[in-house]
Amino acid sequence: MNAVPTAPLSINPVQFPFSAQLSAISSGEFISVVLAIVFIAWVVYTLVAAYHWLRYSRGSLVAVPALAVHVAMSGWLGIIAVSGFH
Repeated sequence: MNAVPTAPLSINPVQFPFSAQLSAISSGEFISVVLAIVFIAWVVYTLVAAYHWLRYSRGSLVAVPALAVHVAMSGWLGIIAVSGFH
């Protein structure tokens, strides 16, 4: 009996979770979903930060202008990112 195999072993490649679903969508659709998740996280972060800053700032004169600049700049960067404007 020969202990060393003469034919190559057939090893199945590793299957990652959701690999079939990920291969079925295009890269453009995948990027759209990722950017939508990032946008939702940004909105939640902005709302929570704005609430806490306005609630606990004790009447700071910086809070409202800083929040306005944050929303304006983030919106501008978001528009540039999705429009392809360079």
